[in-house]
Amino acid sequence: MSGYLKIDHNSLIALGNYIRSHRINKNIGLREMATRIGISNAYLSNLESGKHSKANPLLLKKIAEELKIDHLTLFKIIGYTNQDISDIQNDLLNDNRKTTKKELKMEKMVNYMRKFSEEEFELVEKYLELIIKK
Repeated sequence: MSGYLKIDHNSLIALGNYIRSHRINKNIGLREMATRIGISNAYLSNLESGKHSKANPLLLKKIAEELKIDHLTLFKIIGYTNQDISDIQNDLLNDNRKTTKKELKMEKMVNYMRKFSEEEFELVEKYLELIIKK
């Protein structure tokens, strides 16, 4: 399931707004972001404006990584079904060009930790400190 998937216009506008707001909140300019993810300024501008009728899941993953957000959030905004998400996850797991299994595990752990209470987070932090001292 690689390549581009057709998406309804309202979802593309929502996706673009979400990406733009996170990019701006991180003080990343449009040109800088485009350079970081390897696309043209015009393409990113059109993506953020909802002017594309299709989206590439691998590009969305790159964008999510750069903005330090969960790529599945971007997939959900544009209305991929659970089956679509499962297929996309498998494609992304098989795309070993830039993401290692270790990085995927770390991303999964970080997503778990986002749901932790302050106490749980402190316990994990202490545990990690013990591991590092060994």
